[in-house]
Amino acid sequence: MNASGGARGRRIMALAGAAALCVPALVLRFAVGHASPVLGTFVYGAAFIGAALLLVWGTELAELEVPTGVALSALAVVAILPEYAIDLQFAWRAGENPAMAPLALANMTGANRLLIGIGWAVVVFVGALGYRARRRRGEYDDAEGEQGGGPYVSRLRRLATVDVVVLGAASLYMLHMPFRSTLSLVDTAVLLAMFGFYVARISRAPQEEPEFIGPPALIARASTAWRRTIVVGLMTSAAAVIVLMAHPLSESITGTGTLIGVDKFLMVQWVAPLATESAELLPACLFAWRQLPDKGLGTLLSSKINQWTLLVSMVPAAFALSAGSLSGLPMDAVQRQEILLTAAQSLFALSLLIDLRISVREAAAIMAIFLGDLTASVVLSGQDTMTAVRFGFSALYLVLAAVRLARARRAIPGVLRDGVRTHPRELVDDVRAVA
Repeated sequence: MNASGGARGRRIMALAGAAALCVPALVLRFAVGHASPVLGTFVYGAAFIGAALLLVWGTELAELEVPTGVALSALAVVAILPEYAIDLQFAWRAGENPAMAPLALANMTGANRLLIGIGWAVVVFVGALGYRARRRRGEYDDAEGEQGGGPYVSRLRRLATVDVVVLGAASLYMLHMPFRSTLSLVDTAVLLAMFGFYVARISRAPQEEPEFIGPPALIARASTAWRRTIVVGLMTSAAAVIVLMAHPLSESITGTGTLIGVDKFLMVQWVAPLATESAELLPACLFAWRQLPDKGLGTLLSSKINQWTLLVSMVPAAFALSAGSLSGLPMDAVQRQEILLTAAQSLFALSLLIDLRISVREAAAIMAIFLGDLTASVVLSGQDTMTAVRFGFSALYLVLAAVRLARARRAIPGVLRDGVRTHPRELVDDVRAVA
């Protein structure tokens, strides 16, 4: 079999494999019915991963069919549908039973921290490995790039300043949550306004030819009619699986926590996001390996904006609709501390990206601090101890962010100018990850 035929076969297998992950969950949901929480967590979690992969591929292909300015906001909603389904499942149930409110915020904070702490870091590591592999094959010489063969750095183009500015604004806004008792509809309005600004800015960028990897590269070569049919089929079927499996997955995760003696908050905070984030991480890693950071790290940066603005804004809205009142989603001390920690991590990551580049060392720092936070949350116990841990890691993130921003203070005015005022067509260039 030639190389082209082998690539085609692998793409078909990947597509079939993602679809196959959904089948056991459909059988369990509609034919078997009851199952143990542990089995349900694995089966429904696998379905979420498979459906999320199909959704990511369909969303990529939709860029060929719909003008960017018209479709960007809709595609952003679709891209975070897995996280949206789980989070809003808990937020809706909290409207009927306020005791469920901590779980809605647990999933939101866990998904956001996992995306940066693992997602961003892994994509940079994969990019570094891909660059090293290319150098061994002689595709780059030692003098290539601005740093002349130095350590690998993942670089984003100037258009990413829009993401950086919005991420900074949202993170600074969320820093005041420790002084609040609810996440309210006012927060919905503010965060939606930030997301609207983001969409308005990005949608003015020139239309570009999409670059595809994996199954989308195969489907993109089909005739227009077939391609559109496949895209609609992928997105609708994946969305249906996600919506249908959101409730049984959330029930299975909380049930598993009860069964094995692990706090439900921790299960929802860290297990549920693994299923929703992993599908986004795989394509991003493939793009990073091929030295396409705007489709790798850049995609996860955009996903962070969507989760930190659009997704969070919908949580109090879902709660209010379910409760039949305008009251906000209640937050106790633990949730307020978790939001502070999430905002602090976001600001630290932002400070590293202020010059639109992240090195392997910086990615390692992001992951190391996150893993320290994660380990402490799993191993340690006691309200006073965990309060000290959350405030301690929050302070660490904020101090490191302040130091990094102070060192890069000369770059900040330019980032703000590009992110807010410069026309996006002037920000589109062809920067790639170089060493």
